Amino acid sequence: MLVAVIVLVLSLLWWLTAKHLRAQQEQVENATRLQQAGVAAIVSENLRQILEKAQLMSVLALQGVQGTGPWQHQLAQMLDRDRVFLRYTLLDQQLQPLAGDVQNLGRWDDALAQQQGACAGGRGALVLPGAHQSSTQELTWQVPLLLCVTDAQGVSQGYLMLHMDLGYFLSLYQDVDWGASGSLHLLAPDGRVIAAMVGGGLVAQPSSAAVDAFRKVPEGAGVRNFEWPQGVARLANFHRTAHMPITVVVSREWREILAAHDDYAHRAWWLLSVVSVLAMGATLFLLRTLQRRQQWFDALEKADQDKQELIAQLESEKQRALALAASDHLTGLHNRRMFYELVSSHLALARRSSKYYALLYLDLDRFKSVNDTLGHHVGDALLQAVALRLQGMLRSSDIIARMGGDEFAVLVTAMEGPQDMDVLAQKLVEGLSAPYEGIAPTALHTSPSIGIAFFPRDGHDVEMLCRHADTAMYASKKAGRNRFTYYERITPVDSERGYRLARQLPDAIVQEQLVLHFQPKVRLEDRSIVGFEALVRWQHPELGLIYPGDFIALAEEHGHIEALGEWVMLACCRQIAAWRMQGLDVRPIAFNVSPLQLRDCAFPLRLATCLQHYGVRGSDVEVEITESCLVEPVGVATRVLSQLQQMGVRIGLDDFGTGFSSLSQIRSLPIDTIKLDKSFVNELRSSKEAGVLVTSIITLAHNLKMQVVAEGVELMDQLVYLKTAGCDIAQGYFLSRPVTAQNAEALLRQSILEIA
Repeated sequence: MLVAVIVLVLSLLWWLTAKHLRAQQEQVENATRLQQAGVAAIVSENLRQILEKAQLMSVLALQGVQGTGPWQHQLAQMLDRDRVFLRYTLLDQQLQPLAGDVQNLGRWDDALAQQQGACAGGRGALVLPGAHQSSTQELTWQVPLLLCVTDAQGVSQGYLMLHMDLGYFLSLYQDVDWGASGSLHLLAPDGRVIAAMVGGGLVAQPSSAAVDAFRKVPEGAGVRNFEWPQGVARLANFHRTAHMPITVVVSREWREILAAHDDYAHRAWWLLSVVSVLAMGATLFLLRTLQRRQQWFDALEKADQDKQELIAQLESEKQRALALAASDHLTGLHNRRMFYELVSSHLALARRSSKYYALLYLDLDRFKSVNDTLGHHVGDALLQAVALRLQGMLRSSDIIARMGGDEFAVLVTAMEGPQDMDVLAQKLVEGLSAPYEGIAPTALHTSPSIGIAFFPRDGHDVEMLCRHADTAMYASKKAGRNRFTYYERITPVDSERGYRLARQLPDAIVQEQLVLHFQPKVRLEDRSIVGFEALVRWQHPELGLIYPGDFIALAEEHGHIEALGEWVMLACCRQIAAWRMQGLDVRPIAFNVSPLQLRDCAFPLRLATCLQHYGVRGSDVEVEITESCLVEPVGVATRVLSQLQQMGVRIGLDDFGTGFSSLSQIRSLPIDTIKLDKSFVNELRSSKEAGVLVTSIITLAHNLKMQVVAEGVELMDQLVYLKTAGCDIAQGYFLSRPVTAQNAEALLRQSILEIA
């Protein structure tokens, strides 16, 4: 935390320094622009005043052209008063000399020839091109300015050429602080250099090259970046007064402008780097000091903890001696005798309390199969794991006991309301139904059947509460296991409905009250539909659509499961034939086969007869069996499965992982596909171990040349994980709920399942 604060402070300091240096650089640049702009404006204004004097001289020259007045005397006086103008030459419209300096006129013949007729264009003053390129040192700074001599009506009468001494003009600005690279350039409109002063000194022979950046600049002031000489960046301010034939450019090298700032910035960054290093060093030293002090405190705390552990050990030995007489030797929970005593004392307090108390009986579903198939040592380990989970999910004030075998009892004390029991009971069902890892070669799956009785509503003493909770627990088992039931909700109505459905089921099979719904199986590689699973529904004329959870157990209990299985087999073949008659590309339909059907040696013959009757191929159907079908006699089941496989029928092992078989046990069986139970898929989000187990099952199944189908896919992240793990096929509500035959037909036409 301290390091983070120091880093944050230093980062802020570096950011503020960078911001300050940027602002300071902008101030330096703006100050330079303002200074140069002021100098350029002053020089341009002085040139404008000189041009106005030249215009007055052109008015006097008009008298010379017309031959009237003492113009020469007046013009000479004006030249004497202004040292910028050295001499003059008066020319007629044909550029022939009339008066003034005519001896050196031949020097400007080519330049004058280029300007003939210029006055006709209305131009008032021109700097002759090439005039400054004289090789004579004396004439280097003498620049001819050509003015038009016009009468009152603006008609051209001739030309007045005034020789300007720009060396004298520029020398007026030698005292200005130009710096080492500061320069003042006077440029013609086409960018030619007329005169120049660099670093406060006059350039003896200005370059005749044009500066392209200032070619034909507009009138007024401006700022530009340019390179002069080539490759040297400069900041320039230019100024050109209206009707002025000369552009004033004041410039300075960028490296000189920013030299002082760069030096300051370098020192600032160096100082900031030193401060940062010192701050980090001081912080690390402080952290090291604090770490050593913490080690000392930890050593003292450990010594104190060792003392407390010795005291606790003595106390635990005392408690252990008492607990041995009152606890279950396998799980460490209370035994039956201690449970009765503790519950009796709590109920005595509950009679004077406004809180709610409930007694729960829990029985593990299919626990006998664990002992019979895997051995009693595995069963004992499972009971210990269940006890640990119960202790983790209940409060310390609740009483937990093992009543014997796979039965547990719990007294939940001091609840605020009966609704709290709903939450806790659901939590117990879900927690105890989660897979148990590390007990057997594969994960064990069991579930609780729970019965609940409230005090004093369902009983006033321990014996009556236990008896009613036990009755409710058996009601949970009868209702399908893996649930909880309150004693008060065991009513004759439920028993009457079950008896009614069991009595009407044979007629429902004969009268075609059953219908099939189809859930598509989707290949994860390309989202194509590769098959359907047929799920039976009972369209009851009075009770409406009844789902299999309400009548499959009744069919098994009352001996109707074989007839129900035969109807499903016939209905699947009939539906395949109907789809093929419509020209559809049929996909295999899977249906469940009960253990009784699988132990019937005549079952393959009946299926073959059904396939032949409807003209259906063996590859168009798939039978799904559960792990319970592989219990003894396993030889008969293996022979039946082999006959089915020889007919081209694919064999799928449904709900893999909920029983006690493993891939190593079924590798010799004629099984083409295993279906991962949805309990594995549900735990992918919450259990890292479940993901590892699923990946391992998929890898082993592929090595055994089996396909893997994941059922119960309800979320996108489950689908993504299964595809990444290499799962072949998936089905579930996220992809599609079970649909009617008509909707399944639409899916067949679509072929590819679009996932939202």
